[in-house]
Amino acid sequence: MNICNVCQKLTTTKCSRCHKTYYCSKGCQIKDWKIHKKSCGKNEVAVSNIASGSLFSEITETLADMTIQENWNVPDFGKEYATKYPQENDQIKFLNDARSSFKALQFVEKFLNNNIVKISDPKNLEKRWGELSENLTKFLTSPRKYGDIFTKKTKNPYVGDKGRGALSFSNMPKVRLSLDQGKTHVAVGFVDLDLLLRAKMIRNIHSAAQPQPNKFIGYEGSVYAVAKTNVIKEMMIGKAPIRSIIEVWFSTVWTMETLKHFETAVNVVLQYGNAPNNKPPNPMKNEIHPKVRSLISHWRESIEAPKSRQEAHKLWVETFNSEDGTLSIIANLNEPRDRVQVARHILTGEFPLMDDQQEKNLIASITMFNCNDGISPHSTSEFMFQMMPMDAILPKYKRKETSFLSALYNYLEDGTTKACTWLSPPAGKAKAIEIYLHFQTVNNDNPELLTSIRRLNPWTISWSNICDYFYARDFHKLLRACSANDTVHVMTSMNWITEVFGAHIMEYERNQRREMFMEAQKMISMTGDFMDPSGYFRHTKIITHPYNIGDIGATMIVQDDWQDYFFKGQNLNVGDFSFIPYCQTHKTHTLLNIIFTFNKNINIQTGFE
Repeated sequence: MNICNVCQKLTTTKCSRCHKTYYCSKGCQIKDWKIHKKSCGKNEVAVSNIASGSLFSEITETLADMTIQENWNVPDFGKEYATKYPQENDQIKFLNDARSSFKALQFVEKFLNNNIVKISDPKNLEKRWGELSENLTKFLTSPRKYGDIFTKKTKNPYVGDKGRGALSFSNMPKVRLSLDQGKTHVAVGFVDLDLLLRAKMIRNIHSAAQPQPNKFIGYEGSVYAVAKTNVIKEMMIGKAPIRSIIEVWFSTVWTMETLKHFETAVNVVLQYGNAPNNKPPNPMKNEIHPKVRSLISHWRESIEAPKSRQEAHKLWVETFNSEDGTLSIIANLNEPRDRVQVARHILTGEFPLMDDQQEKNLIASITMFNCNDGISPHSTSEFMFQMMPMDAILPKYKRKETSFLSALYNYLEDGTTKACTWLSPPAGKAKAIEIYLHFQTVNNDNPELLTSIRRLNPWTISWSNICDYFYARDFHKLLRACSANDTVHVMTSMNWITEVFGAHIMEYERNQRREMFMEAQKMISMTGDFMDPSGYFRHTKIITHPYNIGDIGATMIVQDDWQDYFFKGQNLNVGDFSFIPYCQTHKTHTLLNIIFTFNKNINIQTGFE
């Protein structure tokens, strides 16, 4: 989420001169100009200086030898969509335009031969490094080698919007968590309950001596995530239909039955006690912050006059980014049936698709389209595909018999059913869990909170991708303050490549790029055949920007350098430091899973897969 530099409202509009500072309106930009003008424009000068470096000099020769085209055989998914939805002319045109864009990407050599395309362009620099700054200019114009770390990268707070940020669901796949019976797991930046979908509960020598429920304690700096996930938790406890739980979690459109179960759960959550305003919450108590209560109360009021299915589709599309890489998922699916269904989901946000329902039985999602206090879910073109662990889903099905969306639904149904059973276990069953979710930011400025987490004696702590928002030394300080003697930490870095020179294929010499690209293609093909034996997706000649493939090879070269930097000076036990396999549905294709503990005597491989 980006916020206005003046009033802190959510916005996507930047200063058109420096492309760095965000403003929600012209009025806010004018108010800030007296201060902003001192730095605005400096970036332009600094960035232009990069072009004079030998590594970044732009090619002036013609590109006559760059017309070699890969035959990707881009499917005509617009035409396929039209056979099922012939009246949706705008959507069909949109899909046809997307197909034309994909066909242009087939000129692989054009991308690989060109020398850092317009590196002096601020937009390209910001996309590669995630910022424009004098420190970045100094780093790029000074002598460097592959694997050098941009140690002065700007680190923004992972919650800088006073809790108004809203993700409808997680945007990356998670590891499979093994929950030792009777132990406590702390989930920092949890977003939703996706960690429980793949989790398994085990009993071993580490488990509690006497059977007792596991504890899942969540801390999150988003009002929306805490409010919605508490409601979903109560729907699980109240034995709402699994489909209704999935609709509230993922869909823009609900059935009237889902609305009924949602209302029941909302009333239960509003009976929680009040969390304190100025000190840490009680970790194992159902209580909600006043901001969370305000949002849930607003949802209860909105139940009386829900929006229509058509309004839901319109509101969904308004935040859709036509350049979003998610569209390539459609093109890379092998079955025409799957391409049509996935296109329908992307264009409407429905899950499951509601074509089999009567129109009068459908309403717009309350949680997605009826928020207050400036909260705006789905404001960043998010899609549920991004959180799906395809290596755990695709091997279980044959694509001719089970559609891609059905495979995803089955995964969610199985995982949700398991979580419901843990929350309300049958009599005599040892596997049980208690979930407590709190609106609370976890950082080094709140020692009282960190102490309360440590006193929970957490067996495991998950950190989402919060490590991306801290300098390594500060992050390890935070983790040590939260850790009990045996605590294992698990996290995923999405942005590590923005700290390492050589993590982008275009930073290598032209004669190396094609070889790196081909090796990356081979590796993706091999892993794809293993995790997708039924062939839902193509794994050769993948329809995507060539950089997405090439960067896989580049990151393999510099991964160890970033690992050394991240763990430098820390006496700890590293359990895993590995790439998540390339998958067409991921938002980022260079995700790193990181698992470690500060206790060097623990075998932490047993807790994660």
